[in-house]
Amino acid sequence: MRPLLLVLCLAVVACGGSGKSSYTVGDVKAAYFRPRDFGPAVTGGFVDPDFHSHSNYVPIGGLEICPLAQRSESATGNGQNEIEPKAAEPVQQYIVNPKAPDDLRTPTITQGGLVFGTSTIAGDGMAAATSAMSKCPASYAVRGGPAPILGTYSVSIRPLKLAGWSGVAQQIAHTFPAGVDNVYYEDLTHVLVRRANVILYVDVTHEKIIGERADSAATAQTVLKTVLKRLG
Repeated sequence: MRPLLLVLCLAVVACGGSGKSSYTVGDVKAAYFRPRDFGPAVTGGFVDPDFHSHSNYVPIGGLEICPLAQRSESATGNGQNEIEPKAAEPVQQYIVNPKAPDDLRTPTITQGGLVFGTSTIAGDGMAAATSAMSKCPASYAVRGGPAPILGTYSVSIRPLKLAGWSGVAQQIAHTFPAGVDNVYYEDLTHVLVRRANVILYVDVTHEKIIGERADSAATAQTVLKTVLKRLG
């Protein structure tokens, strides 16, 4: 299967210097991207804090680093899939996902964040996360586990500045093994951004027909613009 070259193009908003000096858990929850921001094909709601994915476990106070790399025997360098910054108060996740359970083409959008006591502590947590993400393998294969996670993961990472927030955007193309799915590939974008005492994350995933251009990065940009505008 031919590797996919994914290009992330996230615009820099020039007027980003007038944001708040600190944010609360309530601020982040109120700013989340909602189904009404997307359209009638989706629903949404807060995620049960006791729920987690057994195939790719990330603690409630953690940040994803290299999706499913811990399950790969071929990953070289950093095989860590998550990191837990110190002294973080997690914000309950909010998910926007397709109404139809068999609709894999409409994006699923997962949002969350970590709130810290000071900007310095948040900066330390962000530095640790971005350093770990920079060591994520460019390509690795998962050969064991449930069928939806099997296949090859091609990863690229780009710095991101948006509305006064800065961080990184990681884009992943997940191609399935021959015989599992020869029609679709999974298009994912994972974004971490930080300002003041908060780290936000947005995950966008959906399936594209092989040969179609990946566009999860554009959806992530739309989500972030909406959330950051509400946060001020």
